[in-house]
Amino acid sequence: MRCNSGASKSGRQRRKKKSVDPSSFIMKRLEETGRLHFFYHSPLSSLPIRDVTGRHKSEPHIEKNAENYCVKCLQENIVGLLKSKGKYLFLFTRCMKRGTPHFDKRYVVGYIVKDRWLRRSHRSKTHFAIQGRTKLVSFENAFPLAQLRPRTWRFLRFGRLTPAETNRLLRKFGNAPSILRRCVRAVGALQKSPRNVRKYE
Repeated sequence: MRCNSGASKSGRQRRKKKSVDPSSFIMKRLEETGRLHFFYHSPLSSLPIRDVTGRHKSEPHIEKNAENYCVKCLQENIVGLLKSKGKYLFLFTRCMKRGTPHFDKRYVVGYIVKDRWLRRSHRSKTHFAIQGRTKLVSFENAFPLAQLRPRTWRFLRFGRLTPAETNRLLRKFGNAPSILRRCVRAVGALQKSPRNVRKYE
């Protein structure tokens, strides 16, 4: 799925999107809720990292503990979280690493806490990013999306979570060790050479 960086066409004209007012962002007195947010997994790694080499993805930009940091993707979901009292952006992906028991299954693999918002720019167009404390877990400790959304898990790209769903995810991740640093190193290795990622498997 490619990120849409422009407005859709209607006839010969483009529909103008309403500008987003950051004053509508809610950053205090947050509630224990959040949103789901999809990203493409690297088929070269058994770690839950973005597809750096195949689709050349830059999000989630875990190097900066952020989502939509470099480019906008599913921006409506990011803005929706910023405008809500939700506290968490839960990241999920479809495991593309062949030869593992997790291949072709979807998992929620961690979250970014909505600590701050950033105004970013890509190709002279402004968008917004979420940045904050980040936790990533291994596929072994991840939450199967089918257990959370049994009807829509195959085609879901983003969505709002209820407090009960958020609590289930947080309880699952609570005692699981974070592998964020390991994932960041793996992303850096992939950017240099696909062979380098093996040392972080």
